Order: sequence, then C-alpha cells, then structure tokens
Amino acid sequence: MDRIVSRMGKLIQRMGEILRNLIMILFLFLLPGCGGSGESSSTQGTDVPCNTSTGLEEPLPACSPDTVCTRIAPELDVQMINSPTSIPDCDPEEWDERLTQNIMGLTRYTCIHRPSGASVSSPRPLVVWFHPGGAGGADLAARETGLVDKADTFDLTGDPSRPGFILASIQGRNLRFPTEAPRDGLHHDFYFRDLASPSKNPDIANTDALIDTLVREGIVDTDRIFVAGWSNGGFFGQLYAIARHETPTAGGNRVAAAAVFSAANPFENIRWDPFKETLYTGSSSCEIPVPSSPVPILIVYRTSDAAVACDDFQAGCFGTEPGYTVEEWINEATQAGLNVTGLLIRGLESGAGGPLDEEAFECTDFLGVCPTGNCTVVPPTDACLSLVNHQRWPDGVYNNFPLTGMDREVDMLDFLRNHPQ
Repeated sequence: MDRIVSRMGKLIQRMGEILRNLIMILFLFLLPGCGGSGESSSTQGTDVPCNTSTGLEEPLPACSPDTVCTRIAPELDVQMINSPTSIPDCDPEEWDERLTQNIMGLTRYTCIHRPSGASVSSPRPLVVWFHPGGAGGADLAARETGLVDKADTFDLTGDPSRPGFILASIQGRNLRFPTEAPRDGLHHDFYFRDLASPSKNPDIANTDALIDTLVREGIVDTDRIFVAGWSNGGFFGQLYAIARHETPTAGGNRVAAAAVFSAANPFENIRWDPFKETLYTGSSSCEIPVPSSPVPILIVYRTSDAAVACDDFQAGCFGTEPGYTVEEWINEATQAGLNVTGLLIRGLESGAGGPLDEEAFECTDFLGVCPTGNCTVVPPTDACLSLVNHQRWPDGVYNNFPLTGMDREVDMLDFLRNHPQ
C-alpha cells in the first residue's frame, strides 16, 4: 500500500510538472532556434581559441561574480547568474545520498540511489545520468524520469540474484553556453573536448572522480558502468562514453555503453563566442573530426523536435544549432566508425500518428511546409508541440498523464544490459 501511495504521489507531482512546463513555454520565444534566434548583434566576434583536437582550447566559462551570465535560458526566469553551480535537493525519499566532491576548486554534487542488496559480494551495474541544460538539474532524474523507480528492480545483468542498479545523477555547472539562442544555466560542457585521462574538462574530470569513488565502495559491477542523458546531457553522455570506453579513468574504470534521448553531434562548431559574448564569426572552427570508437550508443529521438531536430528539413525550419540534427549525426557517426543505433519514436505533432512514444519510421515532414507559431495560442501549433516533444522524457509517464505513452526507458535500459564491457 505504501508503494502505491508513493507512486500516486509521484504521478500527482508529475502532473504539476506538466503545468509548470506549459507555463514556462508561454515565455519562450519559440522559433527559430527553440527559444529565439538569440540576441542580434552587429559586433563581429574575433576568433575563439580553437583547434582540431579539443574544439575550444579551454572550458566554457562558468558563471561567477567575475563572469556573470546574462544570456539566461528563458525557462529560468532570472536576469543573471553569478554562481558556478547550485545544490540539488536529492530528496531522501528518492535518493540515499547527496555526494560532494571538490573538483578543480569547485564543490560538485551528485544524487545517488543504491538498490537494496548491493554489496561487495553482490555488485550492481552503475548508471550515470546527465540532466538536460538550462533549468535541468540532478533532481530531474527522480522528478521527470522513471529511473529511480526502476533502480531497485530492473535487471541490467541477466542475473536474477542481482536486481537493480546504482543510479548517479550529476549536477551540472552554470555555464555561458555557446548557442545563438540564450541558454546560460546548468549544463555539462561538451565543447571543450579534452578526452585525455586525466582531463582538463571539469565535467569529464568530475565524472571520472565520481565513478572511481563509487567503485571504491566495492559494490559496482565494473563491467557494467553505463551512461545516460537527455538533451545537453545526451550530448555530453556520448562524449564521455567515447572518451572512457577504451581510455580508463585514473582508477582504471571504463564505460561499457550509453543510451541517450534527444541528442546529436557533440563535436560540431559554435555560433556564439562565450568569452567575448558576441556572435561568433571567427575563421577557426570549433568542430573537430569525429573520433572512432566501438562504444555502443543508443539515441532515442522523436519524429519532430524543435530543439534537436529529427532531420535536415526540421533543422532548417527550427534554426537549430550546428550539429543538433539527429539523423545527420547518426549517418556521420556511422561513417566515422562509431557504433550508434537510432530509435525513432512518435511525438505529439500532427501527422505523427499512433500513440505517443510508439516506434516510428520517418521524421515528420509537415508536407514540406515549416510549422510556424508558438505556445501562446490554443490549441498549440505543431511548432509548439515539437518543442514539447523535446521536453517529454520517453518513460510513458512524464508529462503524459493519463498513462497513454509507451515506456521506451525500458528499451534504453535493455540496450545497456545487452552491452556490458
């Protein structure tokens, strides 16, 4: 009975999230570029230091009193951010611990859930989850996905005596983000691609340290260290999996596989200079060659997405950032020797057909005419619904009450189970 009451409480909480997100959407300038085309500027940006090895030659600048962030993601509804991170709640009803680490002079936070029965004699898989950017945060893994519920019982080993997995949800940093649309807020940096071990990228270094810390507890199945993520977290999750599949952390640990939602190419160029805060028109590109890696990666994506486009047609319609096109990335990654699998699922936009989250066969082409409008009208336009698609983690529950969607989170976890180290 307690379990049922707890579950109902979560559903009610998620219904609240529906209203919160719909209200938030009213304040987004949706198109082009999911949140507006950014601040227009006649200032010509000078070259950002870039190379073909790491893209940016230094990490994205974190918000601080000296580097105040002012191009804020609209859903945050604040004027500026002057702190490099924030402390997640890590609700004790969902999480066992709010783990803290000092990485490169900054206190970092991770919400940890350990399944009952995990021990040195019965180690469990580890899933490291990276939240979406802007208003994202480590707490979203409990509030807007079904991963915490599954962490106690879902089989990631094929061994019935070892059910469940350790879930670690990392809090990002408040960063100046290099997109034309204002997106400053909590993110994971995938533009400074120092994949070495140790890495000078604070987010890679933090994840390395987290994994090594949890492995030292003795309860992690080191053949089954996985990563997952959503949007910005999906871009970074792919980057991290590629970095740490063959090159281990300082503690000797490797990532076996990755499963992400609504993410694309983490190796592309930038449109905004986050250091000089101008449009980027430099002659040097921050795009780097796609590295080859055998790490298995699953990308779940929707038939239409205004933030990370399904295909090139939608990218042109929505004015998405460089590299933010899923099918283009899957093709490019395959050609580069990456082991990337795509799972296309249905969204809310007209023409998608079928139940939400059902497997689909092609991106929505809107009969060749770009959808227009925003979320200030009723009923919402296809342009609005395409953004809402991006905000619906595919567990069949979040922003989807009553429960009419299919749980594709199961597909993501099945993929991880089938790809141990």
